[in-house]
Amino acid sequence: MLLRVDALAAPPLAPVDGRIPAWRRIVALGGGTGLPVVLRGLSASLAPADGDAREAPDRERLTAIVTVADDGGSSGRLRRAYGIRPPGDVRNCLLALSERPGTLASLFGYRFDGDGEVSGHNLGNLILAALSRMETGFERAVEAAGDILGVSGRVLPATARAVTLEAEFEDGTRIRGESRIAGQRRRIRRIRLRPEAAPALPQAVEAIAGADCVVLGPGSLYTSLIPVLLARGLADAIGASRARVVLVMNLMTEPGETDGHSAPDHLRALRAHLPGLPVHDVIVNASPLAERVRRRYAAQGAYPLSVEREALEAFGCRVRVADLLAAGPRVRHDAGRLARAILDLASEPASVSS
Repeated sequence: MLLRVDALAAPPLAPVDGRIPAWRRIVALGGGTGLPVVLRGLSASLAPADGDAREAPDRERLTAIVTVADDGGSSGRLRRAYGIRPPGDVRNCLLALSERPGTLASLFGYRFDGDGEVSGHNLGNLILAALSRMETGFERAVEAAGDILGVSGRVLPATARAVTLEAEFEDGTRIRGESRIAGQRRRIRRIRLRPEAAPALPQAVEAIAGADCVVLGPGSLYTSLIPVLLARGLADAIGASRARVVLVMNLMTEPGETDGHSAPDHLRALRAHLPGLPVHDVIVNASPLAERVRRRYAAQGAYPLSVEREALEAFGCRVRVADLLAAGPRVRHDAGRLARAILDLASEPASVSS
């Protein structure tokens, strides 16, 4: 049975107070533009109830585990020049968790223009590159940047190793480099990390072991979500944990990456790469797109993701439907609404097997 997203009725969410209970720990995995949206929404729930800024946040209540396979743009240039892990996705997550908005956060987000040597570089990326050379390891550099920005959680790279993403297409050809994959416009059969044995950061494995809820996505299926889970030990840690595992579905298909994919196709791809990965709940959007927005995205080859609810439930998942679309001309998840949906699930034990 095929259900269009705009035909789904969104049932009311169970009442929550908009805050993560003190005993709950949430770990979110991914990269790109999706993970920062999750973090922005959830970090708001960590603010002291009485607004007392003197109360120190418990950073371990919210942890981001970020893919480090990016090789394009400013991140790729710094990676090639200095041998550091790509800083861009990490920087965006730090900014999403920063409790010091204003000039400092603006500096971390500033991008140089013009034709000079720093043109196209983001200042936050340069700061992380400098910290990487000053500290013992990229993860220590990220921790130092988090102290500067006063983040309300932790940001961890998925692995400390230098990794490259390799895509195998359905015609058997392969290509290496995250930034080159979508441009091939061919259906992807499998994604691999090179080296395949790149171990997950021990702190990331520990965070998952202590998590009550693990959030996967939203984000690019083959270049953000699957790669972060391929760091050796992460998927096994999720399977061994007692955490409730929540998959946030994308709003649209992604040209050159998930053309023609439905929501069950996303889950099917996750299971093909990571057979033991549990997924207890799938969050999907019910907000309809305005026709003019739908036409504009269709001209770029992107279409609303078809849900196919019964097919998702056949995987053993519960499907949670909510109005998640943010206001504005771009199709994006609303951070607050998405956080509300996640918190509703985070309050439950992982009693549903998948």
